[in-house]
Amino acid sequence: MIESIIIVPIMWIVMSAIYMLLLKNFEGTKGITAEYQTKDGTKRTAKKDRQDFIV
Repeated sequence: MIESIIIVPIMWIVMSAIYMLLLKNFEGTKGITAEYQTKDGTKRTAKKDRQDFIV
């Protein structure tokens, strides 16, 4: 009986954490933004600081 009082809250926390990790989107935008136009008229979709990471 005492074991279930200890194990049930721990299991609840663990299952909640796993569920939240599965729902969370860790991918990020990778520097890609909505299409925008620079001052000189060039249309771009990635931030300037991303240029070093493009393979």
